[in-house]
Amino acid sequence: MKYFGLILFFMALSCSSSDDSALIPKDDFTKIHGDVLVLEAYYQNKYRSVGIYKDSMKQSVTDLVKKKGYTFDQYEKTYDYYAVRQKDFQEINSELIESFSNKKL
Repeated sequence: MKYFGLILFFMALSCSSSDDSALIPKDDFTKIHGDVLVLEAYYQNKYRSVGIYKDSMKQSVTDLVKKKGYTFDQYEKTYDYYAVRQKDFQEINSELIESFSNKKL
């Protein structure tokens, strides 16, 4: 019985670690997230109210992520992953700020 419990524990552990494979790699996520921020700024500027552009924004993000070879679900899970890892998320946002600052309009 003791070994059965150990086997179940390791099976559960192996299943939970496979979730990380569904995440978008950090470099790709950084680029995609930057594009999403630009999309969001566009929609906010054009429509002002989230209630008006929420569905269009989600569809645009879904299309963008799909074009990059990922799913919206993967983007959302990756966003959630970094949202609780503030140091990593801060690095991503700092990289994006630097990238946006260096772009000529």
